[in-house]
Amino acid sequence: MIVYKPTRECLEKAKKITTLCRDKGLEIELYSADDIVYEKIVKPDIVIAIGGDGTLLKISRTYQQYTPLILPIPCGRRTVLYEPIREEQYGEVIDRIINSTYRIQLLRRIKTSIRENEYLVLNEILMVSIDRGRVTGFYIDIQNPIFTSSFSFDGDGVLIGPPIGSAAYNLSARGPLIDYSLEALFITPLNPMELNITPIIVNPLTKIKVKSRGYTEIYIDGERKEYIKPYTEVNIELSNKNLRIIRIYEKDYIRDVYFKRRMYYEPQ
Repeated sequence: MIVYKPTRECLEKAKKITTLCRDKGLEIELYSADDIVYEKIVKPDIVIAIGGDGTLLKISRTYQQYTPLILPIPCGRRTVLYEPIREEQYGEVIDRIINSTYRIQLLRRIKTSIRENEYLVLNEILMVSIDRGRVTGFYIDIQNPIFTSSFSFDGDGVLIGPPIGSAAYNLSARGPLIDYSLEALFITPLNPMELNITPIIVNPLTKIKVKSRGYTEIYIDGERKEYIKPYTEVNIELSNKNLRIIRIYEKDYIRDVYFKRRMYYEPQ
């Protein structure tokens, strides 16, 4: 299955790859990223994602329980999670897929439980006050086999996510950039009033509980999902339902983040 960002450039790339696949005898279906809504209808073995990081986030939100292999082909402004595969390499890449000469990278997601709803999150969960003009209080409990801790702060919101999400909103909010080969979670308060409150990295066995003193909006990977009342408990932990990414070539994650996020980077 091919999923493409609904732009003319990405559609043209999708057509080229569709033709190459069919010439090699492969069955292929073509969908816009806006069309892959019903996971139960289409369960492909491999998804070729043509777009940017937002396209991968849509695929992650769609395939919550069933996780096909995903081959990212860059076609967008933000492509941190993509390898620089050029159009003249499409034939070679498809041959390597057919011959199974590729690596599989597992991207950890987090499981977020809110009342009876459960979400798998690739980048981050954002909890933010509905009243954008005023701060509200957040209460965070951290529980793992090593220690249990609690803290609170007044601020605009809080971001929580796995290592791969540390290069997204979290980095813009001056949170830590975490190597995605590590297993961890980050907790980044947004504009805390208390000057001693800093982002936190916790181990992969940690379970996090968050409550807010005010009415709060919940965003999952950039998409608004829920409004919750004060003191509604949100539970977060690492999930074992990983996103499975096909890697053809070597990828320098730190360089890609710095370069594609327009930061200065000088390789050693």
